[in-house]
Amino acid sequence: MSRAIPTASPFDTSRAEGSITRPSPIALLIGLGVLSRVLIFEVGALAFRFLPHAWVQNVPGYFAPAAGYWSQSLLGVWAHWDGYWYLSIATLGYEGRSISTAFFPLYPLLVRALGGTAVSGIIVSLLCFAGGAWLLFLLARRELGHAAAWYGVLALMFFPSSFYFNAVYPEALVVLLSAASLYLLSLRHYGWAALIAGIASAASVDGLLLGVPLLVSLWQERRPWREWLSLLLVPLGLASYMGYLLVRFGNPLTFQAAQAHWGRSFAPPWITLIQGIADFFRNIAQFNWPHLFAGGEPAVAMSNVWNLLFAIVGIALVVLAARKLRPALWSYALAVLIVPLFYPSTGVPLMSAPRFLLSAWPIFLAAGAILAERPRWIRPFLWLSILIGAFFVALFATAHWVA
Repeated sequence: MSRAIPTASPFDTSRAEGSITRPSPIALLIGLGVLSRVLIFEVGALAFRFLPHAWVQNVPGYFAPAAGYWSQSLLGVWAHWDGYWYLSIATLGYEGRSISTAFFPLYPLLVRALGGTAVSGIIVSLLCFAGGAWLLFLLARRELGHAAAWYGVLALMFFPSSFYFNAVYPEALVVLLSAASLYLLSLRHYGWAALIAGIASAASVDGLLLGVPLLVSLWQERRPWREWLSLLLVPLGLASYMGYLLVRFGNPLTFQAAQAHWGRSFAPPWITLIQGIADFFRNIAQFNWPHLFAGGEPAVAMSNVWNLLFAIVGIALVVLAARKLRPALWSYALAVLIVPLFYPSTGVPLMSAPRFLLSAWPIFLAAGAILAERPRWIRPFLWLSILIGAFFVALFATAHWVA
């Protein structure tokens, strides 16, 4: 286990002699979480009001609410792109649309339970974000100490792509479930950790990857063979989904075949990175700020520029995580970052890299440990994150492509 970092934190909630009691950790977390989410909603509303809109990408058999409708103009924008796929599954299911099986079922089931609307999706995401942030704080405080925990959660909350925690996307749910699983693993509750991982595997393939830290912990701690049986629970959700696909479509791997609709196919990771670098230089030479926010069909290829930059950030942070975190946490982040490299998309090989970093959340705990050692870096980090995040939010809210 990593040694706790004793660096003082401006978020220290202990009572100094003769001072007024400061807010509790949960109160500070709520305050920071609300501040980060409100800022994102405000930027999105302003962008929607004043910037040109790209064509909204509808999905087969599902039509978004008409423009001008209250929930569409203020909140419905948070269902752009993949969000409309999740809403269509929440209302229509998968039947007759095999390409929709690329989107795992747990998140749309939760959205359906709350009404199946964009507002329902936002509520599910925000509730999962709140629970996930609290669990990450508890885990980071246990692993790295109080200051690093605060800075780690702060880094995640204000990371440029963290606006997906507001959107009709499953990222917040994946963070919540994976954080719960790894927190239970840190307490050596292997069976419960595996069960939560099994539930998470119905939300994303990242849930299946929780088997990696579980395997690492069982091996390192030389647990009896009976506890190794808990690994059988990890693919529970995915296996259930595959069973459904077998009955409905006759192929349990329909979800994998559906990836071809987005141009994804298998390739060695180094080929993906080489192509990502080549596309970066090709597109940066053509980079045009006004074109990014132009009306009409949204530009996707330009995302190659920031995809590579965020991939580099992810690689750097996962290397640092290997020095700051226990192997169980570090191995999970590594697995989450590596798997997409095996399935590049044609023309955009590192597609969605900024979003995938959110699921590799242990890298933010490592960033928190570094910021706790160098607190002067926190202000420039926050300003840079907020500025880049505002740019991404403006793109997303006007139906332009981000990740």
